[in-house]
Amino acid sequence: MRILHLTDTHLFADPAARHYDRIATADALRAVLENLSGLRGVDLVVHSGDASEDGSVASYRLLHEMLDPFAARLGAKLVVAMGNHDVPAAYAQVAGPGDHAAPYQDRVVTTGDGARAVVLDTSVPGAGYGHLDTVQLDWLRRILAVPARRGTVLVLHHPPLAAATPLLRALDLDGLDELSAAIEGTDVRVILSGHYHHALDGRLGSVPVHVAPGVTNVVDPLGADQHERALALSGASLVEFDGRSAQSAPRITTSVWPNAGDLPADGDPGQRLAPVYDFDEEAVRGIVEAAGRRHV
Repeated sequence: MRILHLTDTHLFADPAARHYDRIATADALRAVLENLSGLRGVDLVVHSGDASEDGSVASYRLLHEMLDPFAARLGAKLVVAMGNHDVPAAYAQVAGPGDHAAPYQDRVVTTGDGARAVVLDTSVPGAGYGHLDTVQLDWLRRILAVPARRGTVLVLHHPPLAAATPLLRALDLDGLDELSAAIEGTDVRVILSGHYHHALDGRLGSVPVHVAPGVTNVVDPLGADQHERALALSGASLVEFDGRSAQSAPRITTSVWPNAGDLPADGDPGQRLAPVYDFDEEAVRGIVEAAGRRHV
């Protein structure tokens, strides 16, 4: 089984809009797809959330106009998770309702060779952190009670891993113990996530977790000192299982390229070397107050 993992495209309805006044996100995605056009034997194309920046129906139409034919050329199924910038009700107007009670965009997709992708919607309206409700975890348990022939891939935007920076730790996923209990002993072979915008690997219990780098930018978790910054790069990952054992660990390959959507507003190509954003501690506090957990 081969899985192409994309994440964090942050598309807009307005083609002239730029992410952080810098990145033309549709151009960034087009270039990534062009870089990946030579792939073969892909069973599943996963987009692990923050598909849209503005949550508009038009942005989701644009996403599928780009990803549907790309996945079809690969002979792969496409699955899209909801992230903190996404609006599930707007996405439903393009992709239809989820596989159980609204408003969740939780879905099950089975590939032709019997592998299964289960998508969980971790978005919280108006917030940056992630959460799974009890009804979602109950639904997940029912799905996983019947194993898939080639195993299950779990897709959710917010990673079930400790984040590398203070900002991302304030916007991480609630309820890791509950999720771990729901999947332990099942056929889940890997969890694929986004949100952090940089590559990261770990485990939730015994299950491998992979976070792919963002398409719209790549966070620099090591070089920022007391700042939080992202660079004008785009990335993607390829997740492969050898098929010899249902317990085999995935082989994960990640690539990062210069961001083709980086269009400096002042026309200065030297701007490409500067971070897309560079938040100091005060800016981070403001983001956490606006999008972090509500403390009662």
